[in-house]
Amino acid sequence: MAGATPAFSDNERSPRWLLVIGALAAWVLFGAFLIGAFALFRTGSMPARNWLIVLFDLNLRPSLSTTSALGAFSLLDLVLMLLVGLLVAAMYPALSEKNKAWAAIAVTLPFLGAAIFIATSIAGRSAVLLAALISATLALRTRFGSQLGAAAGILASILLLIVGDFGTAAFPPSALIGYLIGIGYFLWTAWLFLLAMEMGRRARIAAA
Repeated sequence: MAGATPAFSDNERSPRWLLVIGALAAWVLFGAFLIGAFALFRTGSMPARNWLIVLFDLNLRPSLSTTSALGAFSLLDLVLMLLVGLLVAAMYPALSEKNKAWAAIAVTLPFLGAAIFIATSIAGRSAVLLAALISATLALRTRFGSQLGAAAGILASILLLIVGDFGTAAFPPSALIGYLIGIGYFLWTAWLFLLAMEMGRRARIAAA
């Protein structure tokens, strides 16, 4: 419609193919973490038992897992890290509106973390959580999607990175740490769902 206000500024417009890739990555991530969430309530083996579930078990159910589980190479974790990288890359045009340097760092971190993880089989996964924290913070500032969703992403990333990752490494197993990891995990999953919806919305607008 002539004279209508554009949905996005010229600087934050993304190619539709990039938005579609971002939407697909977000939906796959949401599905994988949603399936993995069932492991929070089960004691048996699960096909989507990512490293965050291992951190949860180390604190609440130490008999089900050992620290060596974090040192075993996981193809699932690697794929999840790369998918987060694709999602953040698709968000870059919008996130860079406020700060290009931090947006670029957020895009780089998952791929750098994946390379480190391939080399060490244990280190590098924290880079994904840091990238999510940066991305969610920039999303809040740029009003990328809902502010409630961005706030959920920020809180989830803080809980999983600082309490879950660093807390598990620094302190003995703790039920409190385990419960906070569980809260962060569900917030993270909800944030991915909202991002998938937002990326799909932007892809439809780009196609119009």
